[in-house]
Amino acid sequence: MTIYNHIQGAIDTHVHLGVSRFSGVATTPDAIIQAMDRFGIQSSLVMPQPTLESIPEVHKAIYAMSQNYPGRIYGMASIDPWLSEEEYRSEAAVCIEDYGFVALKLHPLGHNISPLSAGCEKIYEEASTYRIPVLVHTGIGNPFSLPSLMIDAAKRFPAVTFVLAHAGFAVYTDEAVIAAKYCENIILEPSWCPTYTVVKMINTIGVERIIMGSDHLSNLPVELMKFQSIGLSDADLEQILIHNPKKIFNL
Repeated sequence: MTIYNHIQGAIDTHVHLGVSRFSGVATTPDAIIQAMDRFGIQSSLVMPQPTLESIPEVHKAIYAMSQNYPGRIYGMASIDPWLSEEEYRSEAAVCIEDYGFVALKLHPLGHNISPLSAGCEKIYEEASTYRIPVLVHTGIGNPFSLPSLMIDAAKRFPAVTFVLAHAGFAVYTDEAVIAAKYCENIILEPSWCPTYTVVKMINTIGVERIIMGSDHLSNLPVELMKFQSIGLSDADLEQILIHNPKKIFNL
């Protein structure tokens, strides 16, 4: 039996597979599908944890999930930007061209790199070439994870959509809102943010630029209830939970 029946078909844009090097949380394919079924999630965008595991092997496991659950699982590549250009572009080509992944991930904390570093240019260039979004961890892990650091790339790569994961992680949410206010190609994913800040995001940039992500499976029902508890209409809920991610990630 599922709950949240009136939002059946929701899309979770932030799901991890593997073992996190920070929290120690281990997430398996079966656990992902079970959580999706329990809470009425139609599709999930799955990426590697910031992990000590082999990232190419985790990418392969995500691809296998996408084959086992077509239309329900979509991959997102999280490739170490410290790799050489050749190595980075090679893994990106495998993930996007061969595996059909729909986005790239930059984790300034997990990758230990500033978004302003020259090493990140290849991420933005690949996203521009393949016309796919870049999801960027923001909030925890400063100074590299400050939302404002994405303004430069957003201005220089206007055709690329940048999704600020966690939208500043509560503490830096105002900064994420300002970044999105002045960069129309910045989208906010407010996992772990308080409800009143989500209202501020919607009032500032509109429902068309907000998406839902869980980050951890145990947080999924919390994020779903968060959007239901702030007085949104059914049409606005469907916009955030279904229509926006379909458009942004070309699902």
